Amino acid sequence: MTERKRFSALLLCIGLVLILSVSTAFIAHEADHDCCGEDCPICRTIAINISLMRTLGLAVLGVLCLFFLLSVRPVRRRGERPARSFSGTLVSWKIRLND
Repeated sequence: MTERKRFSALLLCIGLVLILSVSTAFIAHEADHDCCGEDCPICRTIAINISLMRTLGLAVLGVLCLFFLLSVRPVRRRGERPARSFSGTLVSWKIRLND
């Protein structure tokens, strides 16, 4: 199952890089086109590509921040023991307290 997840993650990364590179190449190629007016299809496509790149950039940034926050673990100070949760009572552990 882990190989399947790795393969799908690799395909997702390749697709993301491909989408971003094609969008960037289109914007660079059509940056100084002859605009035909108010309803120019090339300008509309450039605007859609810019919006797509912003959205994907924010999504990737959000996922990276989430992975970072989940991977950060609290750092223990030197000499500090980890907190233990004790369950049970002295009676259940059969400990006898003599006075």
